[in-house]
Formats: sequence, structure tokens, C-alpha cells
Amino acid sequence: MPRLLLKFNDELLKVIDSNKELITIGRNLKNDLQVDNLAVSNYHAHIICQLGHYFVEDLGSTNGTFVNDRKIGKWALADNDIITIGKHTLVFLDAEIDSDTVGLEELQLDKTMILDTPRQRERLARTEPQEEPVPSGPPGQLEVLAGSTDQSSYELTSCLTLIGKDELAEVHLQGFLAPKVGCYISRDRSGYGLIPPEKKSRIRLNGQEVKDAMPLKNGDQIEVAGFKFRLIFP
Repeated sequence: MPRLLLKFNDELLKVIDSNKELITIGRNLKNDLQVDNLAVSNYHAHIICQLGHYFVEDLGSTNGTFVNDRKIGKWALADNDIITIGKHTLVFLDAEIDSDTVGLEELQLDKTMILDTPRQRERLARTEPQEEPVPSGPPGQLEVLAGSTDQSSYELTSCLTLIGKDELAEVHLQGFLAPKVGCYISRDRSGYGLIPPEKKSRIRLNGQEVKDAMPLKNGDQIEVAGFKFRLIFP
């Protein structure tokens, strides 16, 4: 199952876990992943699984689709590939596939706002891919205040930490009522953030319900379905 990280200006907005064979991306609400930005076409691109491999394909968008800053038509995705759509980026996470160029797109005009910025022109001219920024500085600690977990505290060294009962969770929740995917904690150059999952869990930050991505600060308390944590910066 692939995982997509939706970002805007290096800020993580959403985490998408999906086992669908076709994931549509665009500004229209009918898309599986709706990106509400005028630089994104109504039906901008899709990610499709073919013979066990995932491909991203541009759908004739105005501003084009890029993978690692290369303009593409259809591209076989590899783990940690960065897909740029308008002003947003999608990080594709799937460690078991290889990447190959399989085509070039034809740019078609629609009613989407056309990007004409130095950054966009630079992308069109580039041939070398860019690497994802790596967080720097000492990591924070997540201290368990309530609930059964496999550790009493966790060092948040990853760019994305999953809290839940899922076997891949870095913060592993225990118990029958524990959610499989409770929430995510992101770490980037701007600091830490709290990301609710696609299927909303009971998440509170300092007692207030969380519905969208929120920045985190030292001492913040996070509650996920009765489990409580405190974030501590070094």
C-alpha cells in the first residue's frame, strides 16, 4: 500500500494511505485527492497501479506534473519520489518499486491559472532532480502520559511518525480499542506538526479537538482515543 504526503511550502498538510488501483488528483471535489489551489487543474493527474507498479500520469494539465523537478507525462514511481502539482508537492512512499521514464506529456490549456514564476520556469529547464530537505537539529521526545504502549517515551527522529496500533507504527498503541492509525507527527525545517489521518480519529491537542494539521510547540499534550502524550523539545 503506498503512502502519499501532501505538502505546501515544505509544510505537511495531509497523509493519504490508499490501496486503490487508481488515485485521481485535482482541484475538483470529485477527485480522490482534492487540492484546492488555482494552480491545479480540475483533473490534474492520477496515480495508477499496473502489474504491481505505481505510475503517475499527467492528465493534460495546464501547469504540468513534475517528478523530482522533471516534467513528465507518465512516470514509474520509486520510494521517496517527489511529485509537484501546481504549488503543492506529494511525496510517494513505497519501498518496493523501481523508477523508469515511460513517456513525455503534451501540455494542454484549460481554465486553470497558468504559473509563470521563476520557480516554475526553473523546473521546466531543469534536468537534475532535487532531494527532499532533511530535518536538522536534535529530535524531540514524545512522553507517554496515559495508555498502554510498547515504550514509555519515544524519540521523534523521523520526518513522519505514525501513532497507532498498525504494525508499522513507530509509536505502537496497545489494547482492543486502540486505533490502527491514530495520527501522525511530522518533523521538518519549520518544526513539528500534528496530522490527523484520512479517517478521523478522536484527536485532541491541549484539550481542543483537532481536524486539520496543526503546528506543535514544547509541552503540547496530544490525546488519541484515550492515549495521552506530551511533546518535549531538547
